Amino acid sequence: MSEFNGGKVNNFPRYLVIGSVPILLFVLLLLGFNQFIPLKVEIHSIIIIFLILLIFLFFIPHNAWYSFSIFKKRLEDSKENIDNFLASKELTLNGKTKSYASLDEYLKNSSKNLRNDNFANIASSIFPTLGILGTFTAIAISMPNFTVDSKQALENEITLLLSGVGTAFYASIFGIFLSIWWIFFEKRGLTKIENEMIFIKDTFKDKIWTKEEIEIATIIEKQKDSLPEKIENLLTPDYLFRLDAIIKEKLNQLEEINKTFLGIENKISESYMNFSSMFDKTAVQQEKLIENFENIQGSIEKINESFKESLSNQKINQKAVKAETYSALTSLQMVSSDLKELGKDLINAK
Repeated sequence: MSEFNGGKVNNFPRYLVIGSVPILLFVLLLLGFNQFIPLKVEIHSIIIIFLILLIFLFFIPHNAWYSFSIFKKRLEDSKENIDNFLASKELTLNGKTKSYASLDEYLKNSSKNLRNDNFANIASSIFPTLGILGTFTAIAISMPNFTVDSKQALENEITLLLSGVGTAFYASIFGIFLSIWWIFFEKRGLTKIENEMIFIKDTFKDKIWTKEEIEIATIIEKQKDSLPEKIENLLTPDYLFRLDAIIKEKLNQLEEINKTFLGIENKISESYMNFSSMFDKTAVQQEKLIENFENIQGSIEKINESFKESLSNQKINQKAVKAETYSALTSLQMVSSDLKELGKDLINAK
């Protein structure tokens, strides 16, 4: 494995960014302690928070975001070493030369000694723990003497206790904030290192054999070596005779299939002709039925007209009968009247 070229890297800007906000919070607490701002802080809380801040500043070089710049600088300095590392493990298959080396191993070694992983692993949990420890320490320091004689003195001691407890919680708040702040830059740095590794792999992927490519190329090489021998052993007279017999058998099967197909085709053609003839007959019968239907329809229309004419004549005859009947009744009435007159005349003559 090629070694990385060492180089001095100025990581102070990253150190300053990570430590800026915690230092600013501590300055605000100092301003409150000196009564420049309305924030009450006791001296023991200032000392405890200052100790926690010092521990945080000690841990900063082990943060992933701080270490990323060192990692990137190493990769830039070691690009030539990567090429030499790949060239030292080259393999030629099928006329193509690539490296069978693993970049994962190389990159894993490149990320060694960037920081102390033990410190990095406990950092996110140690700051809240220190904050809680500082809180209880501040409470213990500010614990008053309750062995007093007067009620007023007891109230003063209780007030002093509550005041100390209120400022003691600043240590816990500060520790929890440092944990969140640390995790933010830790995750960001790990993501950047991972993306940088992916970029390096993509850059050199065309120069490295994959497992699948090696397996395929090995199979092809073996086939190239054994193919002439296999062909020579395969093309024997016995094999050729057997091959000729198989071909003749297949040809006979094809002829039988062709005959069967021709028979099926003839049956289908015959069935089609019968169906066509039946269809023509059906069409002729349908035309005759249509013609008969038209004749029947004409006869019905004629009968209908005759019936209408008969109704009309019947109406005329009814009117004539009514007129004659009326005339006969009129005549009968006149005859009756005459007979009545004649009867009266006969009676009068007697």
